[in-house]
Amino acid sequence: MATIYAHTNDGYVGRINQSSWSNARANTTGTVANSTASNNSLAVRADKLSGRGGSVIYNIYRSFFFFDTSGISANVGSATFKVRGAFNGGGDLIAVKSNSDIETLAAADFGSIVGWNTTTDGSGGGDNESNVTKYSAEISTWSTSGYNDITLNAQALADMRDDDTVYICLINYDYDLKDIAPTGFSSNRNGLYYTNYTGTSRDPYLDYELAPTVTDNAIFFGTNF
Repeated sequence: MATIYAHTNDGYVGRINQSSWSNARANTTGTVANSTASNNSLAVRADKLSGRGGSVIYNIYRSFFFFDTSGISANVGSATFKVRGAFNGGGDLIAVKSNSDIETLAAADFGSIVGWNTTTDGSGGGDNESNVTKYSAEISTWSTSGYNDITLNAQALADMRDDDTVYICLINYDYDLKDIAPTGFSSNRNGLYYTNYTGTSRDPYLDYELAPTVTDNAIFFGTNF
């Protein structure tokens, strides 16, 4: 197996303390962003919480990563996106393809997801599941004390082969991706470590293996040349 660590500009972008689900989700620009954090307990988030004076607030965080895959030119047989969890593990996630804008991550990258549509009604009217480019299946369990293995799909493997850089966003699956406003005071949060953590023992990385090379060893019998 070979390993590629995420670039040090990985991080998160979020919209927080919003008075409605639409205010939180129907935007391409976030209210917070960070590409130097070593970890975040709210790295992937879609929740509804109580605010002051009996009000409610909505919060969304998305995490972004990119990897130098310029050294890969052959078919990739399998790959796993390895992410060290931390603090919170209460939400379901999915890995999707992000845009190259995230190389200089800023608040303006909140919607930097390939195919993303900001349409939002909180009842599934803005479901982006068929619009985005999925890199994984839904991730329904999240360890907060070790690495989480996210199996990358055929599209991700092809992009690792064909593109010099692969861009990944981790997003909440049940609420953010599918445009379902959380009900009650729910906390759907996943914490994780980024590459700026000291050393590499908790850094996100791709673990991959190239596909076997097929050699044509056909032997011809009974043929007159």
